[in-house]
This record gives sequence, C-alpha cells and structure tokens, in this order.
Amino acid sequence: MTIEEKLEQGYFVGCIKYKDEYGLYLMPIAYWILNMHTYDPDYDPSEDEFVFRNNVEVVSDDKILDFFSGIEEYRISYQILRGSGLLHVIFLIDFDAKLVISWFNDIEVETYLPDKSWRGLFDDPNKYISFKDIEE
Repeated sequence: MTIEEKLEQGYFVGCIKYKDEYGLYLMPIAYWILNMHTYDPDYDPSEDEFVFRNNVEVVSDDKILDFFSGIEEYRISYQILRGSGLLHVIFLIDFDAKLVISWFNDIEVETYLPDKSWRGLFDDPNKYISFKDIEE
C-alpha cells in the first residue's frame, strides 16, 4: 500500500520518542491510543483473529518493548516522509516524559493514557519535535 493509500485508509503520521531516540510511524488511529481499555471497554482481543499491537492493550512501562515490536511494520523513514511532503506529525508519544501530544480533533487520544503518571495535550506536536534529531 502506498503512503497516499494509507492516508486514505485513515493512517496518521506520528512520532514516538523513547530513550532520547525519535522514530516516525504511519499508523491507523487505534495504534496511537495508549489505553484501549478506557477507549473501548468492550474490546476483547481474544475475539479477534488479528493480533493488534502485539496484544498490548495498555502501553504501560512493562509493555513498551512489546508495543514497539507490534508497531515495527508501521515505522517510516524521515526521508520517505519528507520526500512525499507529508512531514506534518499529528501525534507525539514521548515515553521519556510520559507525554502524549495530539493534533487530532475527532478522538481525544490524550485522554486515553496508560495511567495517571502520563499527561496529554491537544496541541501541534511539530512544535515539540526537533526534526534534525529524527533525520537518519
């Protein structure tokens, strides 16, 4: 699937920071929600044949590496995004600061946080990212 097709299917560009390293991802909206229990209390992964995010429903501290394993296929390079003109990030998940910044109007992903130690903001994530730190 091309980048344009993914965008038509509801994929969004976002950035994830972990241990002072940034990564860019192009993923469906549900992948940006860190707590599926609060977002969809009726969600039961055992009823689905599809393995969603490596079965990580709440991205707690002990599930971060499993989460990364489950989203690896959605990682996208800075050069590809820059070359396509789509380098406007909609989400920023900063595991180091326990902060989610969302520029998405339809779902308040910043309210679906793993626990009370996290903060969520509705703001433009691009103001918080140094793209020179992302360049590969």
